[in-house]
Amino acid sequence: MKKVNNNQYNWDLNDLLKNQTLDELFNEYVKQYKTIIKIYPKFYTTPTNFKKWIKLNNELTKLGNRISNYISNNYHENLTDSYFLGWSQKWSLTNSELGNFLADFDNVVIKHRDLIRSYFDQDPSLKPYQRGFELILRNEPHTLSPEVEKILDKASSADGGVYQAFVTLTDSDLKYQDAIDKNNKKHPIKTATDVFKYLKNLDRALRKSAWMNFHNAYLQFENTLTQTLYYTYLKLNTNAKIFNFKDYVSSSAFDDEVDVNFITSIYKHVKGFKDIYQQYRKRFRILLAHQLKLKPSQIEPWDTSMDLSSKPIQISIEEAKALILECFKPLGEEYLKGINKAFNENWISWLPKENKMTGAYSIGGVKGLDKFYILANYDNTMNGVETIAHELGHSMHSYFSTKCQKVSCEIEIFYAEIASICVETLLLLYLSNKYKKNKALVNFYTDRIFSGFFAATTRQVIFSNFEFKANELINNKQQFDAKTLKKIYLDLITEYEGLNNKAVKKIETEPYSKSLVTILRIPHFYYGSFYVYKYAIGQICGLIMANKIYQGDTKARDSFIKFLSSGSSLSPLKTIRILGIDLTKAKPYNEVKDILKNLLRRFK
Repeated sequence: MKKVNNNQYNWDLNDLLKNQTLDELFNEYVKQYKTIIKIYPKFYTTPTNFKKWIKLNNELTKLGNRISNYISNNYHENLTDSYFLGWSQKWSLTNSELGNFLADFDNVVIKHRDLIRSYFDQDPSLKPYQRGFELILRNEPHTLSPEVEKILDKASSADGGVYQAFVTLTDSDLKYQDAIDKNNKKHPIKTATDVFKYLKNLDRALRKSAWMNFHNAYLQFENTLTQTLYYTYLKLNTNAKIFNFKDYVSSSAFDDEVDVNFITSIYKHVKGFKDIYQQYRKRFRILLAHQLKLKPSQIEPWDTSMDLSSKPIQISIEEAKALILECFKPLGEEYLKGINKAFNENWISWLPKENKMTGAYSIGGVKGLDKFYILANYDNTMNGVETIAHELGHSMHSYFSTKCQKVSCEIEIFYAEIASICVETLLLLYLSNKYKKNKALVNFYTDRIFSGFFAATTRQVIFSNFEFKANELINNKQQFDAKTLKKIYLDLITEYEGLNNKAVKKIETEPYSKSLVTILRIPHFYYGSFYVYKYAIGQICGLIMANKIYQGDTKARDSFIKFLSSGSSLSPLKTIRILGIDLTKAKPYNEVKDILKNLLRRFK
């Protein structure tokens, strides 16, 4: 393979500095922040003061996004870089200290609501900012006195402690036994990444050993993890009640402008996919068994991470670029223009290297930026191409949002995955059609659609429903131990995947019962954000839109671009309705079932 030019495939972060130094930007930021603090006591008193306040905050946000992204992206390039680690700590501490001066902002807005609303009525140029203030007013029943807010704001500096303890335990203190292959050779497991690599190895003995040792490592700490999760949820529910919410889940739903019934309706509809899930898994096991020269009944959990491809697919970076540009053509000229900018203007850090952050992401905090950077660890595989397509979907969301929304251009997690899942699925639909005469490749690409869909719907909703039930245990003062939590998890797997009694009894026996510790190793649970059910929203809406756009539906394509362009100017559900999808109705879920049934016919 041709040797690549590292500079060609690295991102241009210096563009964030705009010919200034980081120190100069930081000093400018502190100076602007102090100006804002100085005028804060009178920001609401006159239309002129209010407009000046709005302008200064807007400029401060843009400047802060440049600094924040420059620091974090450079640090993620080298996690041992003490210079940017120091800057990261300095940046966080500075914002915390300065933010304390504005801790009673919501109270001030609520107290002077009528006066502030009159400014929006008087000056049309301020209208784009009104939604942000209305969200503050909506929160009035959950806003405490300025004195209490300031105390809680100071106390919140330790909020991430439990999550960091979880990360330290699982990334540093938790040790794995070496995996053993069929020749009795040892393979070290340093991180979970090693495990997932071994689970795709052709050596079945190595796969089984890696699977066993992975779960055994977590089982050693299942009581510690259970207690950590207990105190995470206890704190989250206590905080929610302090702010006059019923519980943590209600608080999270309120933040997303939905109610708890909407969340439980997602659970209900995803359960409705279980018949198709069973049909897919049956076909997958038959195909995988054929590939591994086994009987379907002989397929074990340590086999199911294998791809339906006996030959690794190698794709260079330039081939990946060409493929993405080709399969994204149905999205229109403006979308392709944005993709070309990403490729030609060095938005992407393509290559893996020592001490670089693993995984991939597209940046947030995009107001004021004109490059929407992507960190990747491209490995010349099909999975690598999908990851780049996925992250480009997020960056194009930022591209259109900032182009069309000068104020509400940040993207809510609630619907963020729709943009990326749509284009990732478009890639797979394109490839499965391009190689339609090759049965093996059709199966491979079709399986990628199914596995991605069910991983983000059935699996993530099982996790979300588990969180829902675990928090009920806390609020009802019921027993909260590892045995109870694993039983809840098994019951949910049974319910969502449609397992029969024989399958359930198998999971309850060794060594299969080891996998139930999975429910204690999900990082999102300890982070304190009730959102994993939103992955299902991304898959459901993304699949519907990709299917329509792939078939040449220009109306669907136009609504997709309009969706990308809306940013956060509307509530989450209204934003999704731009796509012609109403998630409060049964129609989109039935539409997805029809798409999946058609895809099932592709399996040969």
